[in-house]
Amino acid sequence: MTHSAHAGLALDLDLIGFVMLGLLGSVAHCVGMCSPFVMIVSRQYAGPGGRHSNAAAQLWYHAGRIVTYALLGAAAASLGQAINLAGELVGVQRAAATVAGAVLVVFAVVALFGAGTSAHGGAVFARLARIVKGRIPPHPMLIGLFLGLLPCGLLYTAVIAASPRGGPLEGAVAMAAFGAATAPALLGVSLADQLLGRTRPLLNRASQAFVLVMGLWYLWRGLIAA
Repeated sequence: MTHSAHAGLALDLDLIGFVMLGLLGSVAHCVGMCSPFVMIVSRQYAGPGGRHSNAAAQLWYHAGRIVTYALLGAAAASLGQAINLAGELVGVQRAAATVAGAVLVVFAVVALFGAGTSAHGGAVFARLARIVKGRIPPHPMLIGLFLGLLPCGLLYTAVIAASPRGGPLEGAVAMAAFGAATAPALLGVSLADQLLGRTRPLLNRASQAFVLVMGLWYLWRGLIAA
């Protein structure tokens, strides 16, 4: 076997590794960390009056994430020093966590308490909901592009692994493969939410409480955690 054939085989096996990292990591990690955003995408872009079906909204959202991951992979492979890249991304990721956490908290508070409060309290929550909704990107792909910057240990692992791949294209392909492999588990969460959560009041309230807890966690990551 020639040197180029050996190199091609190594790259193929390397890509399989990124796919496996995405598949296994999404079940163990992403389902817990990113489920609130999957729910928000469904309810914001595919709810009553939404422009997209639930499947289309989710696919656009994941396409945005994958593009951001590919750009991170290209940057890491170009630098060849992912530790430096990680340090530079800390500020961006903290800001993303703060914004995302605030959005999750407001949506959850409105969903949990808006309908059951006094007329004055309900008006306050409704106003907050309108303010937040007016600042959410008009297309699910845009929110995916932004949320691809959220702080995530699994993402850092993949970016570091992409750094020695030799060039920006190779790094982008590796991170795109990783991002695509994380999508099936999250699409399963969206389907479960659509089939079960919205038709069963107790499960729906539990999902809203989960969104609230995760919003507070992201706020903590963005504002307090080092």
